[in-house]
Amino acid sequence: MTKTKQGWRRRLGGGALIAASALAIALTGCSQGEEAPAGSNKETSAPTPQNGNAGANEPETRGKLTATVYDRNNIPPEEGDWSENRWTKWINENGPVDVEYVPVPRWESLQKLNMLFASKTAPDLILEYDTSYRNQWYAQKLLQPIDDMVEQYSTTYKALMEQFPQLRKLGTKDDGKLYEIGRLSPLAANHQLFIRQDWLDELKLSAPTTAEELLETAKAFAQKDPDGNGSPDTFGLNLSGNGFSILSHMFGFGEVMWRFEGDAFVHEWERIHASVAFQKELFDAGVVDKDFLADKNGEKAKQDFLTGKLGIYLHQPLNANDYDTFKQNNPQGELAILPLPSSSFGQFSPVIGSPIQMVAAVNASAKDTAAIMKYIDFMIEPDNARTIMNGFENEHWKPNAQGCPAPIDEEKQKIEVGYTGDLNMLSSQLLLGKCAFNENKPQDTDTSKALRDLLVAADEAYVSRERPIPTLKPEYLPVLPQNLSVIVKNVEQQIKDTWLKAIAGGGTYNADQALKDVQAIWEGAGGAPVDAFYADWYAANGDSAFTLEDLYAFGDEARKLYADK
Repeated sequence: MTKTKQGWRRRLGGGALIAASALAIALTGCSQGEEAPAGSNKETSAPTPQNGNAGANEPETRGKLTATVYDRNNIPPEEGDWSENRWTKWINENGPVDVEYVPVPRWESLQKLNMLFASKTAPDLILEYDTSYRNQWYAQKLLQPIDDMVEQYSTTYKALMEQFPQLRKLGTKDDGKLYEIGRLSPLAANHQLFIRQDWLDELKLSAPTTAEELLETAKAFAQKDPDGNGSPDTFGLNLSGNGFSILSHMFGFGEVMWRFEGDAFVHEWERIHASVAFQKELFDAGVVDKDFLADKNGEKAKQDFLTGKLGIYLHQPLNANDYDTFKQNNPQGELAILPLPSSSFGQFSPVIGSPIQMVAAVNASAKDTAAIMKYIDFMIEPDNARTIMNGFENEHWKPNAQGCPAPIDEEKQKIEVGYTGDLNMLSSQLLLGKCAFNENKPQDTDTSKALRDLLVAADEAYVSRERPIPTLKPEYLPVLPQNLSVIVKNVEQQIKDTWLKAIAGGGTYNADQALKDVQAIWEGAGGAPVDAFYADWYAANGDSAFTLEDLYAFGDEARKLYADK
């Protein structure tokens, strides 16, 4: 048996991680059951275990907490805002505790939360996707261990950890204590490349399959008037938003700075250098927005795409609002998923979602941990998660042929439910069974069918052992000690800015000089011990570490056990 296979069996206990016997407990979210009147809460009332800690004859004091929620400026004005809308109201009316949401700008969450921590006004429950941010707060002792909170007050999440031990393993820090709440999802594409198929057809081009072909296609989209309006007003692709990450993945540089090389775990310099050199070629050729550095959150690139000025959009899954806007502006526009072209380092895929992902932590200053845990349990119950995601059965949706929620009135659902994704960060979508898998997404309207088809095509293109993501995901690396974490924190923005300077530096500054400079920055900051820490960790723990093979194997196993439930 190979080293990898031995590690897999040891880590997952011969299949115990995903136990078929556990499925029936959690799959109520996809059953059709008895239909309730439109808008009623019958099918979504809090399950009985939520109140299991109350005394038999004494009313339980209702707790309260504050919790972050990403602010993407996507709530329709008529729906309210994060201080109050139909779903914050529903959660407070139907949940076991009172919760006040603190909005945090999606692309500036670190700055905002650091400010809140500094002023001692950070919320009780911090929901944050970025592992490095959570690790920083842990290293600064801004988070509290939650072992006792889960043990004393949880029913649902505690049972989930027993069924999926990796939730505890990945949520535990180097002091041996549990700090983070996680979720389970099907293995699915995250970053995606949308290409204007109608532009390819107009210019009689094939979809690019190599980095060199991608450059030529981008030039054609920018220079050959693919929209036929007679003006040089189109771009080949975007570098802002997710652009830098996706193009770096094309050259084999992933979400972390270290990668496997044989039996070693090494700091990667060559591949990010090649990516920056390629992006500089795009910039110098005039096929990208010259002002991309000012587009801090990718909104300018998004508007270029929606208005029909962008040939290849490097982004994430589209929502119904964005797709409809694109079609309104470009009635003949046709989108296709572009597999990530190959480079001299091989062919890879962009970021895929983690099937086991830590998403939440508790402020060290939080007092009412019982309320926090009850809120978490309520939000991860499949019935509640399904309601927040899709709205009310018979008002917003009805079961489709697969028994999964399909919108009754797509426009109504976009307005009233389309902004709830970030409220559902705690939910384990895998527990919705087949309804969690993209092939079972609704396709009852032109928009829903188009979005479903794009999602399925993205999974086929990017969730592949033959075209793997190039590095481990950040959440599967060990937490750096505080002294090493400070080194990374102090230089990461400086290093990123140096690479970006090379892209936009014209003839005065290039990728070769940037490579020398970022290596000097890293060495000058004391980066060598960080590299040694990760190298030593992998040398000692390679057999038990959660590897890329484990990632894909978990996805396969989850599909086998859940996709038909």
